[in-house]
Amino acid sequence: MKILLINKFYHDNGKSGGVGRHILELEKILTRNDHEVIPFATKQKEAKKNNYLEYFPRYFDLGKVKFNSESLKNISKIFYNSEAAEKLESLIKKTKPDIAHIHNIYHHLSPSILTALKKHNIPIVMTVHDYKLICPNYLLFSKGKICQKCQGGKYYNCLKNKCVKNSYAASLVLMLEAYWAKHKKYYEKNIDCFIAPSLFMQDILLKNGYDSRKIKYVPNFLDSLPTGQAGRLRKNDIKGGNNAGDEKYFLFFGRLSQEKGIDILIKSLPLVNLKKYKLKIAGSGQEENKLKELAKNLKLENKIKFVGYQSGKGLKNLVSEAKFIIIPSVWHENAPYSILESYNAEKAVIGSRIGGIPEMIRENKTGLIFNAGDKKKLAEKINYLITHPKKAIQMGMAGKKYLNKKFNQKKYYNKLVKIYRELREENFS
Repeated sequence: MKILLINKFYHDNGKSGGVGRHILELEKILTRNDHEVIPFATKQKEAKKNNYLEYFPRYFDLGKVKFNSESLKNISKIFYNSEAAEKLESLIKKTKPDIAHIHNIYHHLSPSILTALKKHNIPIVMTVHDYKLICPNYLLFSKGKICQKCQGGKYYNCLKNKCVKNSYAASLVLMLEAYWAKHKKYYEKNIDCFIAPSLFMQDILLKNGYDSRKIKYVPNFLDSLPTGQAGRLRKNDIKGGNNAGDEKYFLFFGRLSQEKGIDILIKSLPLVNLKKYKLKIAGSGQEENKLKELAKNLKLENKIKFVGYQSGKGLKNLVSEAKFIIIPSVWHENAPYSILESYNAEKAVIGSRIGGIPEMIRENKTGLIFNAGDKKKLAEKINYLITHPKKAIQMGMAGKKYLNKKFNQKKYYNKLVKIYRELREENFS
């Protein structure tokens, strides 16, 4: 099959969460199974080299909303990007794809591409990575709290509460965009199948009126590879010894933003018997300075190490050498790749009971779960794994088996291709 793989970005530089990685990994498995993948995204210097860059529409930086000619021009593209539609039409005519698999197209590509695809009678699959179809700010989270006020199409709450960048101007634009897309029914009419990576996401879509016949639950995947170093550390820990220079730490890795709950993690540490343990925080983001200040105020500078943004081998080593991983999110995470990456490194995961996280952690088998925002319960879970290191190791090993069983690449591919084929058959019938 010829598959159009569409996302607003075509790279994995860490700024697009797990979506960028998902796109590139999906491309690999489709190509490996003899499908032809045709990428379509905005033209950026970070974009992966490919044969179709000439068809990529220009990238534009939204930045702060200003009411000048350049800003207004970019704002209009959020509603309908005619350049993206025209470029995609040219690409369709050249490549004649069988199906389109779209991901995050909001703002930079816009729903204009959906009408271009349907004009050429191409079936459309959409993986729903976030809550943009329901919530103008993507997150169902605002002002430090879970927010579901916009559900059911009540998008005026976005403006009322300044949910986007704490700005009336930005919130106004995305409120109007949401009403525009809803009025035109761009997604409801044009998408043939919505892939929900979590049961939580599936439920949210159903509650907001999306057709149950169009929604398929397909968990994310990760190509499981031998971890090497993690295995050596595990054997060493079981024997009760330590490698020379072995540093005992547990780890958070990800975006340093309010919804990730890192402040709850830091506030839990005075209740933790840290002994020789430290917390390492890997990532960058708008909350970094606030979190460092919080650690300083709690006199935890010697027990918390901010290691900055990590990727590639650096991140893999950091994860594989950690004793366990913590995901303290206070928003409805969909299906975080950080859990899969932790399992791949044979690490137990402590995760908050919110969104799709509990679906991915088998309580007391692959990790532990606590109520989101509860620093006391989080401290209890951390203390448990610190005082039961062998249990943490067993959970990590079980996590790797769980990854291979439920989140493996082959299972994902088989489900996805079944969806592709069914849609093509329906299209031709």
